[in-house]
Amino acid sequence: MSISVSYWKLFVAFFVVNQLVAQSVRKVSATMTMRTAHKGKTINTRAELCYATSGRMVTLFPKPAELYVFNNSNGEIKVFDPTKNTVLQQQNATYSTETTQFFYFLHNRKADLGLSSMGFSLSQTKFEDGLMISTWKSPTPMAKSIKRVELVHKGQNPIFMKYIDPSERTIKKVYYYEYTKLGSVDFPQTITQIDYVTARDSIITKTAYGALKINEQVTSTLLDFVIPANAKILK
Repeated sequence: MSISVSYWKLFVAFFVVNQLVAQSVRKVSATMTMRTAHKGKTINTRAELCYATSGRMVTLFPKPAELYVFNNSNGEIKVFDPTKNTVLQQQNATYSTETTQFFYFLHNRKADLGLSSMGFSLSQTKFEDGLMISTWKSPTPMAKSIKRVELVHKGQNPIFMKYIDPSERTIKKVYYYEYTKLGSVDFPQTITQIDYVTARDSIITKTAYGALKINEQVTSTLLDFVIPANAKILK
């Protein structure tokens, strides 16, 4: 059955009540394993990362060559190669840590996973088989590529997203599962994303987080890593 937008606002209010609790998580460390499958080929990527709720994230990719990736909430990204002592710098909103899973869940944005901040507007909310399904209309700048997004919650936790283009073709699906507790915050340890390149071609990416630690449990020094002053800046 469909419900009104006002009911959605009431639903969001439950997240707001818990906002201070979520903010008690100041930093997180984790291992990340990413498996990407496309046209019969699979690429495995492993990394260690640290995220601070202040907006700083540092990720270390040890193989095939050691690389450090720095992101912040302003969309600034730096990629440091310690072997060559070089650093590549760029800035783009898509690089912002405010587009990451850690931001959405630790800052209690899981009610819409950032859709409203990207300009999407809620058009419908309904319940089916104990799940809440909300439909979001894309803003005008995105309308040529994305018509709407469907977001499914089980309880307060998102479990599925689907992106649909103007021709009604599904272009992306995202699954969130294997939830665990980060302090008092529910966090999905595994996310599977399917990007439909064409009707017959898709890229499947499964990202799994392990060894999750918060606050004083964090022993990694990644957040304190500083790029050497004499590193050559690449343009």
